[in-house]
Amino acid sequence: GPAAQAGFGVGARVMQALFLPVVALSFAVSPVVGQNFGGRRADRVRHSVYSAIGIASLMMLGLTLIVYLAPATLIRIFSRDPRVIAFGSDYLRIVSLNFVSAGIVFTSSSVFQGIGNTLPPLFSSMTRLVLFALPALLISRMPGFDIREVWYLSVGSIVLQMCANLLLLRHELRKRLRFEEFENFIPASATAS
Repeated sequence: GPAAQAGFGVGARVMQALFLPVVALSFAVSPVVGQNFGGRRADRVRHSVYSAIGIASLMMLGLTLIVYLAPATLIRIFSRDPRVIAFGSDYLRIVSLNFVSAGIVFTSSSVFQGIGNTLPPLFSSMTRLVLFALPALLISRMPGFDIREVWYLSVGSIVLQMCANLLLLRHELRKRLRFEEFENFIPASATAS
């Protein structure tokens, strides 16, 4: 009904606002990784990847705890309707379970961009879409359908996307961070001055 739609709408806006710090982090990761990759500094690429994923995970874990423990407080900023607060709180409490996974997805996708291969995150995003959209369509047509089932499905699909991204990233880093030693190689940073 209208209260569920409003609760979802407010919850989605709150969630988007909460994701801004990890989005900003992921925007910064790509050029840092790209510069170190271009400079053939595998150690710095790895350090950047681990640091960014760690920072994103800690940020999102903190936000998960805040949202899981006090979703109604966040929803009340936008609505005083008890039904909207109830639905919005349910939505935020459920989707907060994927905050850490989503942060890792954002960050790992930026790492792929930094090393110049955006196909793996495209593949994992398409896989997530299929794993989410088809079951969501099927369960929405079942008698006794509850919208919370779709929210849990979304959490599960993002967790699977995170796992796929991490496996693909591990493979990509092992493959791409093997630089042949050229005797006369001069990094671009050394010639810029």
